[in-house]
Amino acid sequence: MVKGLYTAWTAMINEQHRMDVATNNLANANTNGYKKEGSTQQTFDAQLALKIKDTSEAGYYPRRLGHIVPGVKTGEDYTDWSEGPMKSTGNTWDLAISGSGFFAIDYTSAHNNVAGHTQGQQTTMYTRDGSFTLTADGELVTHDGDYVLDSDGQHIEVDPTKKHAVNVKGQVLEFTGEGEEETSEVIATIGLFDFEDYDALAKYGENLYEPTDEAVLLDEADGTINAGFLEQSNVSVVDEMVSIINIQRHYEAASTMIQTANETLNTATTQLGKL
Repeated sequence: MVKGLYTAWTAMINEQHRMDVATNNLANANTNGYKKEGSTQQTFDAQLALKIKDTSEAGYYPRRLGHIVPGVKTGEDYTDWSEGPMKSTGNTWDLAISGSGFFAIDYTSAHNNVAGHTQGQQTTMYTRDGSFTLTADGELVTHDGDYVLDSDGQHIEVDPTKKHAVNVKGQVLEFTGEGEEETSEVIATIGLFDFEDYDALAKYGENLYEPTDEAVLLDEADGTINAGFLEQSNVSVVDEMVSIINIQRHYEAASTMIQTANETLNTATTQLGKL
């Protein structure tokens, strides 16, 4: 009976973790470039149950009762890297990646945090969120003010008074002149980077990723850049809501199991003891 309590308790812990993951996905359903997460579950290793003192066996030898599986444990969390839908914005500096790859950001930590970053620390982060803008000085930055990096890892700066366009290779074209005399010049190339194994990327915040020591940067990325579009989250609100309902049902079933086991134990200790 106590084993039943433990099994139900591990189920509730696991469902609570699944609920945390699902609600975080739902909260970021409108976050550009967000990749939904999931979690796996697995049973604890099977244990051999023995009756230690069996008077029915000569010599009081232990008797094998069989194998038991004491509940469920949380496995690993994973990220679904499938591409999210594209949203047309018409903005020159809204960029979306088709295929594999990430934009590089010169990220500055605003304060000390649990990820081990200190205030003012600069780190190269990677993201699929291409919602960029120009400063008054013509520097390309994120909406948080962090600099976007070019293919050489440098800040990108353009003339804010001129017309610009970005082609599928990430080249920033600057136009001069008007009409038939209009000419264009490549003044920068927006960096597009990719990694050998995405499991070597540590998630940071909502849609930033920080490479770990195991991360291997590839020579080039296979993706292309689409100007005037933004990649939306790959979270399906309907799927997450259905998942949350299922998690609630499983949690309630485990809770009911604990209540039933508790009532049975109460009967065994208060009623049967009187006999």
